[in-house]
Amino acid sequence: MNYDDISDRLILNYGLLKIVIFEESKYLFEDRPYILEDWKMEAYKMSDEELRRQAPCEKMRHSFRALFFLFTQTLYSEKHITKKMIKDAVAKYKDTIKILLAGHFINEYPNDEIKRSVNEEKIDEALNRDYIYGSMDMDYHLMRDIVTKKKEFKESETGHLATEIIDNRGKVKGLAELRPYESHITEVTSDQQAMWLEMIGSTINSLDEMTADLFDLITYLWMVTPKSNDGYIEFHSNDALRLRNLKKRTSNGREIDFREEDRFNIMKRVAALSSIWISLGDQKVKVLNTQEMKENELYNFKDFQRMFEVGKIRVAYDKKSGEAKGIYAVQVKPTSILTPYLVGPNRSIGLLDLKVFQYSHYTQREQKRLTRYLNLQWKIRTIKRSLQQPFKVATLLKVMDISSRYNGVQVRDKFETVLDELQKDDVIKSWGYTEEIQEEKVGKKGWLKNYWTKFSVLLLPTDIVIQENQKNLLADTSYTIEEKIMNSMYQMNQENATARSAELSFSHFTELAQNETAAAEDIEFSPNKSDREPIQQAFKFNDDNLDKEKEITLSPEAMKEMIDTLNVSIRQTATDIGISHSTLSRYIRKENKRQNKNNDQKMLNWLKEKGKRT
Repeated sequence: MNYDDISDRLILNYGLLKIVIFEESKYLFEDRPYILEDWKMEAYKMSDEELRRQAPCEKMRHSFRALFFLFTQTLYSEKHITKKMIKDAVAKYKDTIKILLAGHFINEYPNDEIKRSVNEEKIDEALNRDYIYGSMDMDYHLMRDIVTKKKEFKESETGHLATEIIDNRGKVKGLAELRPYESHITEVTSDQQAMWLEMIGSTINSLDEMTADLFDLITYLWMVTPKSNDGYIEFHSNDALRLRNLKKRTSNGREIDFREEDRFNIMKRVAALSSIWISLGDQKVKVLNTQEMKENELYNFKDFQRMFEVGKIRVAYDKKSGEAKGIYAVQVKPTSILTPYLVGPNRSIGLLDLKVFQYSHYTQREQKRLTRYLNLQWKIRTIKRSLQQPFKVATLLKVMDISSRYNGVQVRDKFETVLDELQKDDVIKSWGYTEEIQEEKVGKKGWLKNYWTKFSVLLLPTDIVIQENQKNLLADTSYTIEEKIMNSMYQMNQENATARSAELSFSHFTELAQNETAAAEDIEFSPNKSDREPIQQAFKFNDDNLDKEKEITLSPEAMKEMIDTLNVSIRQTATDIGISHSTLSRYIRKENKRQNKNNDQKMLNWLKEKGKRT
């Protein structure tokens, strides 16, 4: 009998539990055949020690044992476990499972796993919808903007390079300092420490628009992914390189990997972010032009705090020489100076267009800066219902920070070219001056300052920006339960450091399993029994016969036909599948810009499930 014949409500003994955990979890790692091959061996074979103890043995792969203990000691501790319980838990905690096992995978398959990010699914989602989420608070915007302005950092009395954080009304909101040599990363070897110091050694030169991109990306991932027991997420260089749409190296026409130089450019900017310390005011900030006061009396600030903390780092090593090639990933978290803007009831979350990552920080700096500013303003204006309020040309010029080497005519040309490009790229829906420009005044003495910059332009956001900003975005992304799970697993790993402790902690489950097996073997098969009385049968697992259903192929037409047959809405269908309403709508209309294998698999699974019932 094949796997599908195991009843969803059957209380599983140890042997069946291993198989069910493998079969229900394997779709999470379909892109890792080397892991599934080893896991299958662990699931379907029993060592002599396992037969004796009815529990995992010391020789079992740590990744599979961690997965097993997740269900038996954390999620369903001291409970009878069924196939349905495993299936439900995998669907609910899939992100947490991936993060929990990432460390084990790195230890077991270092050469394969070093180039993988645990955030792949979140990056896929962002690429599919063309935006991420971010804080739309003005103080957050000012702190992010300061990481782009290396020229404003000057040596201070403390010996550090420092600058003031000034709002658009000329008030000092805070101070920022660069402290690149106060390294705090933990659990690293001497060569890893040397690589990190090399990166932070060029901190001041790493402050630019790409650094602001990483500021946004890291805080986004921190909001939408489960965190480790001490609050870290893992940030991989792949996360940023994929959003930037950088091309991979090729060999004989085949893609290989991203260039090491591109990875280095990403990670040295993460190092720069961890070297910036911020002190914010406590509502007693003075205006800068207070001439009669001493400089140190202008400020009434709280203590300085680092913006981001870095934990462990993940380094790639050359297979032949064993030498460190580069830092591929880091554990990172925003500190308490940033977290109030990312969590809690007072945060304001809006959309950030992915184009901001894809514009060049060298040649399209103005596009990047204006995109961030407009996304911030559109969230504010959506709330205030003032989207039709024009922007002053002078305000937008200040945001864009166009180079002073341009003359007046070139500034205007640059300004209008940037807006045209944002409209072409669907960052904005439309733009135009609110009144006609008298061209005969252009080029005359003082025309730029006294005439053109006083004009206003009407910039309108796209429909999706308006629709999304009207929602309470990320309202349901609370990972309290997931974080408790991770904390529990961390404690368990500490307690189960030896096989003996693992055996002791598992003894109660072993007893339960043996009792249930004995009870189940006494039950004869009866088709009239209720589902509440699970039946133990003799199973013969044959991979060749796992799926003899009528083959169902995913296509936009098949999805549309099934939705019509069931007479349900696209929104309800998307909720059932576990994807966004806009993603499903675009798929049915054949408007998706790129394929997303994870979403495709979800839709195919939904089609198969519904196909059985119709």
